[in-house]
Amino acid sequence: MDSYLDLAEVVLRAARRPLTPRAILKEAFRGGLVPTHLFGQTQHKTLQARLSEDILHNRVESRFYRTDPGRFFLSEFRSDPSIPEQFKDPFHARRRTRDLGKVSALAMDKAYASTLDASKFGSWQRLLKEADACGALKHADTRCDHQDLIFIWAFSVVRRDDQILCYKIGKYRDDRNAFANRKSIGFAELVAYENASLFADDMGISECGLNTLLTDLDLSKSAFGKGSAPERPFISLVRLMKDDAADPAILFIMEWQCPDWFEPTVRRLSLNEVRWIDGKHIPNDIHAFEPWSAAALTALLEHTEEKSDNG
Repeated sequence: MDSYLDLAEVVLRAARRPLTPRAILKEAFRGGLVPTHLFGQTQHKTLQARLSEDILHNRVESRFYRTDPGRFFLSEFRSDPSIPEQFKDPFHARRRTRDLGKVSALAMDKAYASTLDASKFGSWQRLLKEADACGALKHADTRCDHQDLIFIWAFSVVRRDDQILCYKIGKYRDDRNAFANRKSIGFAELVAYENASLFADDMGISECGLNTLLTDLDLSKSAFGKGSAPERPFISLVRLMKDDAADPAILFIMEWQCPDWFEPTVRRLSLNEVRWIDGKHIPNDIHAFEPWSAAALTALLEHTEEKSDNG
C-alpha cells in the first residue's frame, strides 16, 4: 500500500470536500495521522505526484479524481447524494505529448531507414520483421542525443464513420514551434520498451497506441473492446517524417472507430477546439495542421481512395 495515498484517503473521507495536497497534509499533521517515516519539506509535492500517477494509471478505477487543477477528491463520493454536484465533475489534466518520461524507446537505424522509400514503407508487418532481422531496431535512451537513430511513434487517429476527430494543440501540450497552436488529428506517443510483450508481433506499437488514446480521451479499455483485453487498433500506414520543422520520426498510423456513445467535449478531454472534420476530403486549411497530422491526413485519404479504386 502507498502511505501517501492511504493518508489522502483518510483525510478526504473525513473532510468530505476536495483539497489540495498541501491542505491534505496540513489536516493530517493536525490529526496526528502522518507516519514517522514520512518526512521532508516538499511532502505536498510528493503527495501530488502520487495522486496524479494513481489517476493516470488507474483512470476510472482510481480512488481519486481531480475536481479542479491541483484539487483532489475521493471517487466514492461521486455517488453520494449529500455531496454538492459541483464536486462530482472530474477535471482531466492535460498530458504533454513531448513529455519524454519513457527512458527507453523503440528506434530504427537512420542508415537503414534511408534505404527505404522516403514517404511510404508499405506493409508494417514486413517492415518490422525485416528491420529486426537486420538489427536495425533497438531501444534507446530518450534522454540522449542519437544522431544515428530515428525514434518510432504510435500515432492514433479517431474516426466516427466518415468523420475524423480534430483538436487544436496548446503550448502546454506540445511546445514545438511547428506544433503549438496548430490543428491535429493525432494522439501520439513514443513506443517504450515496456509496451512490448512476448505475445505481440509489433514490438508494442499498438499497445502504446491503445494506452495513449485511452489516456488522452479518458476512456477505459472496455470502450474499444470487450472486457479488459480490447482488440488492437488497425495500423493503416507507416510514414517517415523528415520535416525540417521537427525531429525525424517514424509514425505508425492507427485508425480507431470510436464508441457510438462517445462525444468529445473540451471539459471532458482538456483539449482545445475539439470537433469532427470531414474524413473524405482534404481540408481547405490543411496548412493549419501540424506537420505530422497534415501528412497523416493526406496519406489516409489517398489510401482510402486507392482502396476504393481497387475495389
